[in-house]
Amino acid sequence: KHIVEHSLAPLRNSGGEVVGGVIVIHDVTDRLKLMKQLTYQAIHDPLTQLVNRTGFELRLRKTLKAASEEARVQHAICYLDLDQFKIVNDTCGHSAGDELLRQIAINLKQHVRKGDILARLGGDEFGLILERCPLDKAMEIAENMRRGVESFRFSWEGKSFSIGVSIGMVPFDGSPGYTAADILSSVDQACYIA
Repeated sequence: KHIVEHSLAPLRNSGGEVVGGVIVIHDVTDRLKLMKQLTYQAIHDPLTQLVNRTGFELRLRKTLKAASEEARVQHAICYLDLDQFKIVNDTCGHSAGDELLRQIAINLKQHVRKGDILARLGGDEFGLILERCPLDKAMEIAENMRRGVESFRFSWEGKSFSIGVSIGMVPFDGSPGYTAADILSSVDQACYIA
């Protein structure tokens, strides 16, 4: 399968009459694949393949815009901070920490719904946007994620580690006054309290 661009140009004689034409076809498949790859890399974390902070904030702004057009539709955002991650990194090194993050990402993905946005925001911090999700369902998802991480055991070179996670959550809807920065600040504070 190839993607092409084309252009047409008439050929005219000295009297200005069209006597033929030229078609130029240019294969742009590789260029479009590269653009797609660069776009993906710009908004995804290379370690976990989750959305990164940039992609997460873009999606949050999009969700807020859509929410402002739909009254009374409930959404939620979660901020997750791994407990004991520093111990793994300090004890076993950054390779172990990277592998732990990859495995935790897989673990967390098991508990989200199709269409939810799970992101690695940096270090050992993750974010989750739950669109069209009542608070009780959001609480259930967050609790399932917490239990999933709590029951997870990370092993590295004969050592086993238990990991925990603190989760902050902020519900929001289309009410005026919400900004992405306000919501991110609130959910960060909620996680700190958790």
